[in-house]
Amino acid sequence: MIDPYVPSFEPLDDEERELEHLNASTALPDEAREAILAPYRAEAKKNVTMRLSEGLIAELKKKAEEEGVPYQTLASMVLQKYARGAYLEREAVREVVKALKS
Repeated sequence: MIDPYVPSFEPLDDEERELEHLNASTALPDEAREAILAPYRAEAKKNVTMRLSEGLIAELKKKAEEEGVPYQTLASMVLQKYARGAYLEREAVREVVKALKS
């Protein structure tokens, strides 16, 4: 059995703890949220079929509701960021920052 990864840092820093209670779908005014989402909605779209587990879809829908966007839009945003190399895991970023501070 593989030992689970245990990060060497706190899951939330002080600033994140201050923001934890906020609802992401209401944290920004509608105009600001729409401005952020516009580039993802503007590109030409092509329908695709993907086989995803029911659990993953449920988690994606829950996260999308928290973010105030449709779940398919959220999935598209994540895939676009990943494909463009802009998707960064928070844990990896923190490890790099910690290493740079040392």
